[in-house]
Amino acid sequence: MTTTPTGAASTATPPRAAVDHDGIAPVPEAERTSTPADFGWIWPSAQFSFGTVVLGALPVVFGLGWWASASAIAVGVAVGTALLAPLARFGVRTGTNDPVSSGAHFGVRGRVVGNVITVVTALGFFAIAVWTGGTAVMVAGHRLFSTPTGPGALTVAMFVTAAAVALVAVRGHETLVRTYRITAVTGGAVLLGTALVLAPRFDAGYAGGALALDSTLHTWLLAATASATVPLSYATFQGDYTRYMPAGTSTGRVVRASGISMFLSSLAALLTGAYVTTLFPVPDEPWLQGLTDAVPGWFAVAVVVFGFAGTLPQAGLCLYAAGLSANSVFWRSSRAAVTTVVALLAAAVLYLGAVVYDAMDAMSAFVTLLLTVVAPWAAVLSVGYVLHRGRYDAEALRAFTTGGGGRYWYTGGVNPRAAAAFAAGSVVGILWVNNPLYTGPLTGVTGGVDLSLPASFVVAAVLYGALCRVWPEPLLPPSATSR
Repeated sequence: MTTTPTGAASTATPPRAAVDHDGIAPVPEAERTSTPADFGWIWPSAQFSFGTVVLGALPVVFGLGWWASASAIAVGVAVGTALLAPLARFGVRTGTNDPVSSGAHFGVRGRVVGNVITVVTALGFFAIAVWTGGTAVMVAGHRLFSTPTGPGALTVAMFVTAAAVALVAVRGHETLVRTYRITAVTGGAVLLGTALVLAPRFDAGYAGGALALDSTLHTWLLAATASATVPLSYATFQGDYTRYMPAGTSTGRVVRASGISMFLSSLAALLTGAYVTTLFPVPDEPWLQGLTDAVPGWFAVAVVVFGFAGTLPQAGLCLYAAGLSANSVFWRSSRAAVTTVVALLAAAVLYLGAVVYDAMDAMSAFVTLLLTVVAPWAAVLSVGYVLHRGRYDAEALRAFTTGGGGRYWYTGGVNPRAAAAFAAGSVVGILWVNNPLYTGPLTGVTGGVDLSLPASFVVAAVLYGALCRVWPEPLLPPSATSR
């Protein structure tokens, strides 16, 4: 049984990463030329955008002081990164993206769970990223050049940004990676510049305001949980890049590279958001308006540039992931064609959410709610990787293109063990959510603290491991169930 991707490349084709691949077939070994070090560009470029930075305001908005906010962010990001980084191994082992790889544990048909999660999460974060970037361009442009504001101006700013994002995403992997190398540096420079420009006004003794919950501890836990969702929201996206890394790449290196880069870039972005928010007269005022008012007029130019350029990598990453995932459902079409259709759908979601219904706050809450299904999905894959010792049959993952059957067919194409664990974890997570859109009944047990993320992950991981022990999966290594 083959345990690594088996796609063969023509000997006439030189090693390169210029050819972009669909969301199904393993990337040929000759074209898997990326390295773990690429995460040093991928994650910073995505995190150094207003779509992520604004989330750093939450601990301050919740009423915490500077040091409490900073510690909540650091702990939350560390936890979220610890859950995310191990999933980077799948793309290396299978040569495919994560939703297709998940078929090894959810079943060839059950992989659709990962497809749906990826598409919905990606569209939500795409909309948030383009909305924040477009708003930054509009607000800072008004301060600099007295350009119009309002729904019409926001629509123009968003759709110019969205068109650029779509172009990059449709072009594919190589174009994205080249973009990341530029925006990671420029984004980091803008964040550093923001900190330096505002340093004379910053007070590390900022004590906070009215607490969102009934105690400092409960509010701190709420802020830490919110911070943990930032890295974990990328759980279904890593395979889009690790599938371009050679099959012989050390998975330990991949996990460390992804984890270190994600932790440092998320920490820098969220701390910047909190840092800026401590300077606002009213912490919960519109963040981008507050930033534009706080910085000197000349620095507003950087806000305009960053609002546009900084949106490209994060929104592009989301749109590319959504296109790849949808392509593994509509696999008879090309990746570029499917991504173009997804881009049009994303533009419609963006327009409805930001302009027609002015519902971006509700959309943000919905995406947070969606993470209660990302965590149990990640838990099943993490436990499954250990049980299967990281050995996968890449060709068997594609059985849905040949009528079914094979190693990962399980019961009618679905693995009931994984499905049950995922469902249980999701239900527990949903019952423990506390956000402006929905409050679950279990939050009363913890004084209003949202424990949806850790609870859903732990329940799914424990239940899946237990089910595999009492009801072993076919072809599971014997020692995996006898420990």
